[in-house]
Amino acid sequence: CMRETIAGSIDTVEAIYVRELDEQCQRLCAAYGASERVLRTPLPTGFTRHSSRLLFLWSHLLPFALYPAMGPFGTLPTALLTSYAVLGIEDIGTQLEEPFDILPMRQYSDGMFDAIGAIEKNFTPYVIGEKP
Repeated sequence: CMRETIAGSIDTVEAIYVRELDEQCQRLCAAYGASERVLRTPLPTGFTRHSSRLLFLWSHLLPFALYPAMGPFGTLPTALLTSYAVLGIEDIGTQLEEPFDILPMRQYSDGMFDAIGAIEKNFTPYVIGEKP
């Protein structure tokens, strides 16, 4: 619908503005296509499973490695804080593998749709040669 509005205003709006509107519309379509490719790209689930199992094993064996250096009182807090930090990084990586599950994309697209609709509704073409 926006491209139709742009195409319909070729005779009434200066060519430079029509060209710029068309370029912006093409950029928006290209960004939409790129996000669709990211969404449709299959992710290997084996990598996520392997990394979570490896980190589970690592976090359970960490106290045994820390005990000789930290003693009985320093081992538990150090192992807990270190495991919390590493598992947090792993969780962030898992969420970044599926960015559209954590981003409010529906709200973004609804806001853009409403803004474009308002621009289209309030659009009054500038006719060349007429005074406003």
